[in-house]
Amino acid sequence: MARTVERAGLPLERIAAILAILALCGWTGMRAQTAQRPAQEQNSYRKAMEEADQKIASAEDQHSEVMANEEYLTTFIGPRLTGSPGMQKASEWTLSMFQKYGLDAHLETAEIAHAWTRGNDWGELLTPVEHWMTVRSAAWSKATSGPITGALAIVDATTTAEDIAANASKYKNAIVLSGDEAAGPLLPENPPNAYNAVVPESRGVPAGQAQGFRERFARLRQVADALTRAGAAAMLRDSRKPDAMLQTGSASFPSYTASALPIAYVSHPDYQWLLRLAKAGQGTFRINLEGTFSEGPGHASITVAQIKGSERPDEQVIVGGHLDSWDLGEGAVDNGTGAMATLEAARLLKSLGWAPKRTLTFILFTGEEQGGVGVRTYLKNHAAEIDKIDAVFVDDTGTGRIKSIALENFWDTGPLMQEIYQPLQEVFGMDPMSTQYFGSSDHVAFQQEGIPAYFAVQEPAQYGLAHHSTGDVFEIVQADALKSQAALLAAWLWNVSEAPAAMPHHAKQPQPTF
Repeated sequence: MARTVERAGLPLERIAAILAILALCGWTGMRAQTAQRPAQEQNSYRKAMEEADQKIASAEDQHSEVMANEEYLTTFIGPRLTGSPGMQKASEWTLSMFQKYGLDAHLETAEIAHAWTRGNDWGELLTPVEHWMTVRSAAWSKATSGPITGALAIVDATTTAEDIAANASKYKNAIVLSGDEAAGPLLPENPPNAYNAVVPESRGVPAGQAQGFRERFARLRQVADALTRAGAAAMLRDSRKPDAMLQTGSASFPSYTASALPIAYVSHPDYQWLLRLAKAGQGTFRINLEGTFSEGPGHASITVAQIKGSERPDEQVIVGGHLDSWDLGEGAVDNGTGAMATLEAARLLKSLGWAPKRTLTFILFTGEEQGGVGVRTYLKNHAAEIDKIDAVFVDDTGTGRIKSIALENFWDTGPLMQEIYQPLQEVFGMDPMSTQYFGSSDHVAFQQEGIPAYFAVQEPAQYGLAHHSTGDVFEIVQADALKSQAALLAAWLWNVSEAPAAMPHHAKQPQPTF
C-alpha cells in the first residue's frame, strides 16, 4: 500500500488558499477552468442534485439487491484469486447481472504469466518440542519438494543480501523467519478510517524518506534471492493478526511467477514462539507446501458496464471496485462490498430510468491485489477515451459507511468537487472532503493518466481484522452501511454526470512497470 502524506479533514478554506497559490504559480495541464460560478447557478445545481440524491437514497432503502448479491458472491463463488476459476466465474456472473439490470456490459480479458492454486499446506515444530502449526502458503509461492526440515534462522529489516552472503552457512537448509518485530498492538487503536486500520496514520515529521511500495518489495526480492543462493529451505512470515488468524499475500512482486524459495505465513502467536526459539539458537521446523502453477498463461477478466449519456456521450464518469480477492477468506469486504456496491449503483440508476448527460461507466477490476493488471488492461484498451474521462471514484476499503471522499491531491478540482460533494454531504451525512492521500487502489492508474480519481474514505468496521485474512467473511458485512455505499456511488455518479463543467486533468505520469 502507498504511503500517507497528509491527515484528513483539511478545511475547504485552506483548499481555496492552496488553489489561489497554484493559480499565482501558473498551474498548467488543466483541461478546463473551475472558477467559482455565479451563486444563482450554484444554488440551482445544488437544489437539483439534493433532490436527485434523496430520490436515489430513498429508492435504495425501499428496494435493494446489494446484500443478496453479496451473499451469492461470497457463498456460491467464494474467494477470487486473480486468474483462478473462482475469479473468472465471478466476472462472468457479474456480466450476467449487469445485463440482467439492462446495461450494456462486456468482459475485457488480460493474460497473466501463470495462475496459481493453493495445495495442502502444513507445518510442525520438531524441536525442542513437537507441535503442529497451521501454515498457509503465500500466493504464487514456490512449492516445497515434499516435506522439508531445517533449523530456524532470522532475517530482519536491516539484513542485506550482502549480510546473507557473508553468513551463508547460517542460512543453508534453514527455515528463515522474515522479520524480528517486537510483540505489541497488531492493529491501530481507534483508526480514523478503514485504510488507517491497516496502514497506521502518519503523524509528525518523518524521520527519513519513507520507503515506497515497490522499494520494499524490491528489497524483499533481493533478500529472498540471496537466501536462495545461500541454500535456505523456506521462509516464514508473521500474519500479524489478532486471535491467531492467518493472512496471506504475494510471495513475489510482481506476482504470477514462482518465488525464489517457498514462502508461507503462520499465526502471530506461533511466529513469536518460533522467533523466541531462533533467538535462543534452537528450534527445527518441518514444512510442506503444495501450491501449483498453470502450465501456460492464465486469464484475468474485468467487467465493464455502461449507461450511455444523453448529451455528452463521449464523456465518461467511472465508479468501480476490484472483484478479485485473496483466497483464505471469502473476499467479502476486500473487496466484495466495493464490487457489489458498484453493481448495485448500476441497478439503482438504471431502475430510476433517468438519462444522464454524461456516460456512466461501472468497472469491476481484477488483479488489484497483485499490482493492477485489470485497470491497466482497461486503460490500454480505452487509450483513445482517456482525455474524455471526467472523473473516477473507487470503493475499496470494506463494509463501513463512506464518510468522506478523498481529493487525492487533485486540488484544482476542489471548487467543482465541492459543488458536487455538498449535496452528498447533506443527504448522506458525510464529513468534509478528505485531504489525506491514500493512493493504494485501482484509481492510482487513472491518476497517472492525469484523470481526477478519488477514493472512498470509510468507517473502519473491522477492516483491519479482515484485510487479506481468514476473517474476510460474509458475517461481518454491515447491511445498512453497504446499502448506503451503493446509494452514495450512484449519487456521486449522477452529480458528476450533471455537473456544469468537466474536471481539469493533470499532466500524465509514467505508468509503473511490473
